[in-house]
Amino acid sequence: MRHRRRAFTLIELLVVIAIIALLIGILLPALGAARRSGRTTACAATQRGIGQALVLYANDYRELVVPSFTMTGTIGAGLPLEGWVSILNRDGYMSGATRDSRKSPFTCPDTIEINSHATGQTGTDLNASKGYFDWPTLRTGFSYEPQTIPDRGFDVILRSSYWLNAFNPIGGTEFLEPDLHYTASVGYGPSTNGLTIKHTSMAAYVRPDTLIATADGVFAGRQRSNKIGTTNSRIGYRHAGSGGRAVNAAFADGHVRLVSADDFPRGLGAGNDPAVVRAENTGGRPTVYANPEKALGI
Repeated sequence: MRHRRRAFTLIELLVVIAIIALLIGILLPALGAARRSGRTTACAATQRGIGQALVLYANDYRELVVPSFTMTGTIGAGLPLEGWVSILNRDGYMSGATRDSRKSPFTCPDTIEINSHATGQTGTDLNASKGYFDWPTLRTGFSYEPQTIPDRGFDVILRSSYWLNAFNPIGGTEFLEPDLHYTASVGYGPSTNGLTIKHTSMAAYVRPDTLIATADGVFAGRQRSNKIGTTNSRIGYRHAGSGGRAVNAAFADGHVRLVSADDFPRGLGAGNDPAVVRAENTGGRPTVYANPEKALGI
């Protein structure tokens, strides 16, 4: 006898489709999480390379740290600023430079296509600090435009989606505290106390393993505004971490790790409670100060 091939019934087909849809619903979030985790890992690898480049630079320059940029005076208007990114590239501490700034070795895979060049500020847009800043740049008033500096060897525009922990008091003549953060804008001054910023020495670092050098974000400085939702925060919380959003941070000793939004420290200023700032920067926690006890009067 010939056996007739039994076809699927409509109900059976619907059950199979429902099972496939259920599996897709379960797998897609997992795949999305895996992709996000992969981008976070890639960002950490990039920052690890930057952290090691910063250490190598200091080793070659008698423990003097790369400046955020060099300038003269306190305003810097009309002044081309090479930027730490361009210095590390020109001097061979970071490889993979390209004239296509979108392929810079200084970018995080989760960088948002937002250019923070207009003023160097991020305003109230929570996504602006997840964007990028191009180096070198020309400062005109309080705005910036990418510009090469061929006579100084800076002939490539490089996109950076990382913030540098630097002292950049542009636009004022306030009292200067040397070696306050990881680095500074060398040449700024003189200030009200007659000082001009010089290169920061690694000897100023009390605990380099807790001192943040770079982190996800844009430009540099403004340590007083490091929290999510703060106007003009330059820290870009691009990644998922314990309890919420986080950033990859490279420390002064060259190591890299995730730092959650709750644990990322602020500096003094902008009405921040000094007691809270002290708690955020001491006790073995990540800090924005080269010498937290001295800077915070502990």
